[in-house]
Amino acid sequence: MVKDPPIRRMRSLSLSLLLSMILLIICIVGFISFNGYLYTKNNFERESNLLQAQTEQNIIEAMRLEDITWNVYDETLNDQMKQGLISVLLEYNRTRGEPDKMNLPMVKNSLGKNYDIYVINESGVIISTTYTEELGMDFRQIPYFYDYLTKIRLSEGFFPDRIVREKLGAGQLRKFAYMPTPDHRYILELGLSGTTFDAISQQLDDKNNILKIVSVNPYVAQFTIFNSMGRRLDNNSLPEKTVQGYINEVLKDRKTLEVQDREHQLTTRYLFVDLKVDKYGSDPSRVVAITYNLQLIQDALNRLILFHIVTGIAAISIGCALAYEFSRRITRPIKKIVDDVDIIAHGDLEHRIGSTQITEFAILENSTNMMVDSLKLALQQVKDGEILRREIIDQLPVAVFMKSIEDGRYTFWNKACERIFELEASNVIGRTDQELFSKEIISIIDHEDKEAILNHISISNKKISNKSRGQRILHMIIVPIFNSENTLQYILGICEDLTEETRNLKMDLLFSIIRQDILDHLSVIVNYLERAQLKTTHEAMQLFFDKTIESIESIRKQMAFGKSLQDLGITSPTWQSVKKSWNDAVRLLPAYTIDISIETADIELYADPLLPRVFYNLLMNALIHGDRQLTKVRLYTSISGESLVLIVEDNGIGIPFDEKEKIFEFGYDKGAGFGLFLIREILGYTGIMITETGEPGKGVKFEILVPKGKFRFTS
Repeated sequence: MVKDPPIRRMRSLSLSLLLSMILLIICIVGFISFNGYLYTKNNFERESNLLQAQTEQNIIEAMRLEDITWNVYDETLNDQMKQGLISVLLEYNRTRGEPDKMNLPMVKNSLGKNYDIYVINESGVIISTTYTEELGMDFRQIPYFYDYLTKIRLSEGFFPDRIVREKLGAGQLRKFAYMPTPDHRYILELGLSGTTFDAISQQLDDKNNILKIVSVNPYVAQFTIFNSMGRRLDNNSLPEKTVQGYINEVLKDRKTLEVQDREHQLTTRYLFVDLKVDKYGSDPSRVVAITYNLQLIQDALNRLILFHIVTGIAAISIGCALAYEFSRRITRPIKKIVDDVDIIAHGDLEHRIGSTQITEFAILENSTNMMVDSLKLALQQVKDGEILRREIIDQLPVAVFMKSIEDGRYTFWNKACERIFELEASNVIGRTDQELFSKEIISIIDHEDKEAILNHISISNKKISNKSRGQRILHMIIVPIFNSENTLQYILGICEDLTEETRNLKMDLLFSIIRQDILDHLSVIVNYLERAQLKTTHEAMQLFFDKTIESIESIRKQMAFGKSLQDLGITSPTWQSVKKSWNDAVRLLPAYTIDISIETADIELYADPLLPRVFYNLLMNALIHGDRQLTKVRLYTSISGESLVLIVEDNGIGIPFDEKEKIFEFGYDKGAGFGLFLIREILGYTGIMITETGEPGKGVKFEILVPKGKFRFTS
């Protein structure tokens, strides 16, 4: 007797409908309110940004206009500065180039009390001056200005500078000009100050001009102006260390910097105003630190939030009342239909939906009755089809398994899976990877699943350890299964055991290679023994014995190489060091006299274990076909896009253009085993390609193209 499923606590349809409508109203009101809030916030921020940009642009233009005014006045003083420097130069010449003997106060009195004289040595240090506050000042602390002074010292003529504030002293405005001494040992500097400068500065006061500009921006909390020396423009003092660091960064990069204080809703912009002119040494550029208070925007947004909350509560209250009345009207006939459907759901497929006397539900009633009839037929067809599908897949010679994405549990495991993985279906179905496998295997499975989902398929060859059959090589295909709505539901795996096929193929290839090389060396030994019979001197006999021993040693190395590969297992590609593979190949060579070198970083290739054999055949190809002009073979690398190129190059006779592709054909090579055909096949196992691009007569150049993902740098 089939038991009824336990009765679960259910909510009424009317309540669910009511709650759904209330939730819908809340969502709509919330969306409208949130969207209005975001729109207003964006408008505030946009207007604030526009006002900020306009304020900063006006400040820059005002400072540039002031700078132009200073330049116009500045240039009117150049002639009298030049005459003053000529007087200083005459005094320098009078002392025959000894600044210590110059009577600078006398020259100052002759020029006027507003003038000051400075003598700067080749190290950029003021060694003599009538303005004692700047005596000993080292301009090397200002690299760009020291370079400018050095250029003047090594030149000829008069070099006027700008009206700027002095670095030391009271920071008063001065007009400077320079002239190198004839012996180019010193620079004579003349500084001019006066009340006229201060009067003009008051008329063109930066702070007052900027104050007028920022007064129209309600978000500006304060501002401070700094000169190119990082000092405040109003009192020539240095700011605190934090601000000084920001200003130094701005002056170094010569671009504006923004610093935010989220805790206090403040943003400080260190605005860089570039006023530097290349022909002058001084830099009158400014840094204006403007602090914006964004709390005003937040206050307006808070008022907007309050308005939307009040409006939303009113809209939700009205909507809830309407939803309650609507839900009562619609749920009464639905309850009757639900009762009939519940009877059918409990297995009574002969029951019919009764009429509710409502036109809108007539189609639902008729359709439900038709669905019940169709369901009875479909259930029988599904049962028959499911049995047929399971039997077919269960008897396949390849392993097929499937697991659910929702909970990660296996839903299918055929007999081939039981044989390959040695896990019974009864122990797998309904369990997860975490319950069946080790952490290491779970990590591999997760990687394969993610690759399959990303690329819609994952194809790989892998090794597993089988308790009864030893190590096996599997060809694995993982694919994601989507439903009609393109939602991922299952992970399907298909697996085939390729151990025997792979082992037989690779062992046949290995033994063919070694057999051919041994036969070649035996031919050499026989040839030398025959020729040794014709020799009579001890030296000649010894030479042929040495050659014979070399060939025997090569045979021994070939057999040892084959044995080592057989012991390690040669069926699957592995990560291999290029340097080690190259050196292993060199050790297999017979005696040679040429220079064999390698110039690569520490690189590993994902290639067949016969990679050393690839390098060996390339080296033997060079030794056999390089002719007498062959003196060196080298291996080096280059990068082509996302690929790595290994280049094996020699200086032999090269390969004719019409043979560059033929040399890779089976049986074409003369004297190097399976030769280049073997090389291309071995590399092709992992998608690596080889071509010959050398110039005939100048040497062979083999380029081995390794695609992305098949190489890696290990240092």
